[in-house]
Amino acid sequence: MAEIDSIRCMQLPIEDAQLLLPNSAVAEIIGYMQPEAQNQEGDWFVGFISWRGVMVPVISIEKLCQRSYSEPGPRSRIAIIYNPDGEDNLPYLGIILKDIPRAYLAEKDRLIETVVEVDCPYLASRADALLEELIVPNLDAIIGDLGSLLRKH
Repeated sequence: MAEIDSIRCMQLPIEDAQLLLPNSAVAEIIGYMQPEAQNQEGDWFVGFISWRGVMVPVISIEKLCQRSYSEPGPRSRIAIIYNPDGEDNLPYLGIILKDIPRAYLAEKDRLIETVVEVDCPYLASRADALLEELIVPNLDAIIGDLGSLLRKH
């Protein structure tokens, strides 16, 4: 079997970083719309939006990781992400983006091996590529805590 040398990904811009996810994890990128606010603990869970007939919870990675945050602007988007566990009660997650995402081909020989501790348990690792710092989000931790928060209420 041939070894995979590249993966088609998306760079998802947040306030001070670029998230990196494979294309297969991203259902769609939509224009920013104000989520219906919820009275929940933790301001990282912003609320819900209706997408294709499904209520999708929307979060801010910056607030979740206690990083600097600015309100969404005209170039902001929401990335609709598949739940990797495929749960029926929480099939998608929305992540607020600061700008329009870019396609990225993660090639084995372009990525630099780094042993850098990430400063947030919701960020799995860094995958640096030449001049860019790319951060892989820990979707299992994010969706696990979001699911716990939603079940409380």
